[in-house]
Amino acid sequence: MTVQHSSARRAPSVHLLKVQLEGMKPSVWRRLVVPSDIALGSLHAVIQVAFGWDDAHLHVFEDRSGGRYAPPGDFGVPAFDEDEAALADVLPRAGDRMDYTYDFGDDWLHRIAVEEVRPAQEGEGKRAVCTGGRRAMPAAEDLGGVWGLAELLQRYEDGERPRPVVVRDGGEEWVEYDGVHDEVLAGLYEEGFDPAAFDPAEVTRALGGVRLRRVAGTRRGRRGVPAGMYRCECGELHPLPGGAGPLADAGRGDVVGREDEEGALSDLLGLADVRLPAVRLPGEAELARAVRAVPAFMAAVRLGHWCGGGPGARTASAQGRSRETGGRELTPKGLLRPKLARQAVEEAELWRIDPEVWGDAEVRAARLAKIRSAGGMDVLDLPWDWALNCGFVEVDGARAHAGADLPDEDDDAALLTAWQGAVAGAAAELSVAPPLQAGPLVGLPQLRALADEAPPLVFLMLLTVYGLPEGEWLDVAGYLTDGLEGLPDGPARVLVSALLAEQYEETAGVLELFGAAEREGGETGEGSALTLLLDGGGPDPLPAGRFRLTPLGRSGLHTLLVRVGIPAPVIGSLAEADARELLASLPSYGSEADAAKEVADWLAARSAADAAVQVVDACAGREPADALRRLEAPRVLAAVLERDTAGRAKQVLHKAAVSTVTGCSHAAASMLRRIGEPAEGEAAWGLEWMLVDGALPFARRGEQALRERLLTGPEDGPRPLSQVAERADDLWRAGHPHAGEVLGALADAVKPVDKALAKRLRKAAFKAGSAK
Repeated sequence: MTVQHSSARRAPSVHLLKVQLEGMKPSVWRRLVVPSDIALGSLHAVIQVAFGWDDAHLHVFEDRSGGRYAPPGDFGVPAFDEDEAALADVLPRAGDRMDYTYDFGDDWLHRIAVEEVRPAQEGEGKRAVCTGGRRAMPAAEDLGGVWGLAELLQRYEDGERPRPVVVRDGGEEWVEYDGVHDEVLAGLYEEGFDPAAFDPAEVTRALGGVRLRRVAGTRRGRRGVPAGMYRCECGELHPLPGGAGPLADAGRGDVVGREDEEGALSDLLGLADVRLPAVRLPGEAELARAVRAVPAFMAAVRLGHWCGGGPGARTASAQGRSRETGGRELTPKGLLRPKLARQAVEEAELWRIDPEVWGDAEVRAARLAKIRSAGGMDVLDLPWDWALNCGFVEVDGARAHAGADLPDEDDDAALLTAWQGAVAGAAAELSVAPPLQAGPLVGLPQLRALADEAPPLVFLMLLTVYGLPEGEWLDVAGYLTDGLEGLPDGPARVLVSALLAEQYEETAGVLELFGAAEREGGETGEGSALTLLLDGGGPDPLPAGRFRLTPLGRSGLHTLLVRVGIPAPVIGSLAEADARELLASLPSYGSEADAAKEVADWLAARSAADAAVQVVDACAGREPADALRRLEAPRVLAAVLERDTAGRAKQVLHKAAVSTVTGCSHAAASMLRRIGEPAEGEAAWGLEWMLVDGALPFARRGEQALRERLLTGPEDGPRPLSQVAERADDLWRAGHPHAGEVLGALADAVKPVDKALAKRLRKAAFKAGSAK
């Protein structure tokens, strides 16, 4: 059992921070010593004084996992309360970093790096202290960010004098300048400003007036996730556009919005260890052609245009302006008038949904003439429902108009976006929570409890199908049976199976209508699986047959995943991504050729030196997600060095290798070893550090995952197990922050394979713990 010690019980400590204003050349930075238990809200006040800000604008802190910290209610997206977050909890170790942005118009970005964490010395820790820095800061509020400040300083260096205007009014006169830049520039001359001068003692005196709020106790590891955010399996936080409400009542007669659907999916995927492979998606034109081949969806689009009464009215309605026509008249029950319903079937060509039944014009006219209500026209029902649900038709009083979300049929991008939004919403609503039928079944509390407890296998099945190679099918019964493993046989298992079968049938049926999925076999005939079961229809209600997504369906599911912040890489889409995203995505590429092409596209947009800087910078950190990125860094850095004709990328690696930033230095040093140019003064145990580091993310996934990692090696090199065995006795010397944990996990993983090696690793784990 691990004992959690609060920060109040520890000896007082201080953080040595370097805070640098990003984008300034020459650089502007301050070195600050602050108590480790200072609240981020107080650190904000310290930074304001240290850089001469007026605290007149909003601000936000953001850590490397995506967590944001701001005053409650100030920031426009979900964030932790900065006054409840201790610096030591957010940045606990040397090498940790975060960003501080001040003024969301000018975007003054400050990079905060922890240089040292140490016990407080005599008299330390009561006030913030400035111990160093570079360059003075003028009064820079509202200058337009670093570019505006740089321009102002250049004018000052060039000796440019602003021209004042003398204003006289009522016997008084004063001087005004043409804008804030000229006013600040004049002030620089008045005070004799020296941009190269900096006095830490002067800043320390100013900091003496800053009252520091302390945060008692540590929240690290149990701070949770702020409302509207989602922590995915990579360990980082992602914003949820729709909030985070559970989809507990979906399918039970309650109205659940798309925002709740997205929140439920985020919660679900945050708990499941879902790792999506990189997939190929067709281009926009090809996908739009596929959308135009979906009869029911296109019928809903044409119905929306028809309700607009023509192109002019349609466009005006879609853009939110006044409607040029009166729309289409509805009955008190909200249905089209019978005459208008018959016109809609003909003029919007709704009959194309079922041409075998409705395709003959004479037969169609005869059938429609006999129907006295739009409620009796089954050819109208589906397009009407879809048009309303998708926002293609809006009902205003007793009339139906073209909706705000209605796409132009000839616009590929608009049509595809509308389809993707519709299918994403349908997939979320249908596949997360098992449905319950209306009627007496809804009142059965036992059935409700089973529905609440049923695993989300149908949605997880969609994710599995999403990652299958193009054209492959999934055995539905086999997948659902495997998912129910561990649920004991009996009435509860049979009922859960029936619920899942009904959910699958409904989900697959709707996705088929959208052109998003295909099925083969397993037709159940009349009645739902749950009803057939309760009527004594058989002991095994799980559906048979095969299921797969179409390329169009994969694009729709991808839209949903991206919407809720789930990493879902698309081959050929990372050229403009940052290095962190690139390194995090590469493991999902099933083909080495695809991964190499992605790296080449990414490098094409950058110089070799810039690419090296970004990749090394992305290797910083001590957590499993950071280690996963470092595992992919060598392949990218190898490609960088191939393009490095000037040798600048190699210079970046040599400089980074001797730095003190955890992860960055190790990744750079490791790469230099690979090319036979070890860094000067490289730590003796650098290779051992990287071996421990490479095992960390797999150790966190469990014994089986770690064992598979050890036994799987590259085609042209030794297996990780051989490397671990060779250095087992010395791995503890590496000084890796997770050495004890990883070595213990390695011992457990190799015990079934090599008991002697397991014993050596167990001893090394003990030594690692004793060395702390």
